[in-house]
Amino acid sequence: MGNTTKFQTGGNTETLTGVPSNLNANPPTEAVMVYVDGNITSLAGAGTSSIQDNSAVTVTANGDMTVTGNITYKTEPVTMTQNQIPGTPADTLITLPSSQSQQVLGLFTASGNVNLAVGSNGQNLEIDASIAAISAGGSGGMVNNGNSINTLNIVGGRIQSTIQNIGATTRNVFFDRRFAQGNFAPPWFPSTSITSTPSGVENSTLTSPSVQRIEWRCLSCQ
Repeated sequence: MGNTTKFQTGGNTETLTGVPSNLNANPPTEAVMVYVDGNITSLAGAGTSSIQDNSAVTVTANGDMTVTGNITYKTEPVTMTQNQIPGTPADTLITLPSSQSQQVLGLFTASGNVNLAVGSNGQNLEIDASIAAISAGGSGGMVNNGNSINTLNIVGGRIQSTIQNIGATTRNVFFDRRFAQGNFAPPWFPSTSITSTPSGVENSTLTSPSVQRIEWRCLSCQ
């Protein structure tokens, strides 16, 4: 509000001038990375529209990240059922107006797992995000360490070092096809570029994120 950003942790509140922006875009777009120096023990959205249209967020943990509830986009970028757009399969890119087309979430850890821990057995879970668990030791993955899940829907992508038990009866991964169009990803999120060789073999190259401006604030240090 008023070109300001407010952070609150417990009784500590800090207000910064300006709003988080991705200066790599021209013109700059709304973007923020939330970094936790440790484990995230409970991550869930608020209501049915956790990530608003045109909001770009990356959540990064220096440790495990535990998802305990749905995290969803206000507007889905791809279809989740056959014939949602007549005559097309599920996971078809939805053509959206510019006012709805830039919402994106990234969940990233380079040192732990992305854990799933729903509140009750047989609960459904939806995570709209590109999820990356890339441990330096090669053990990063998505793992269920809580109750069983009925249907797990991921709208985005899943990148992990190891395959682990997700404890879901049904699992659907809908690839966010905006990522395949180039130059689109969660803010400051590790990404790959894919090229084809003359023999038809696809090679992937890691593209490291670049940061033009960043500022760290420790709210628990006050």
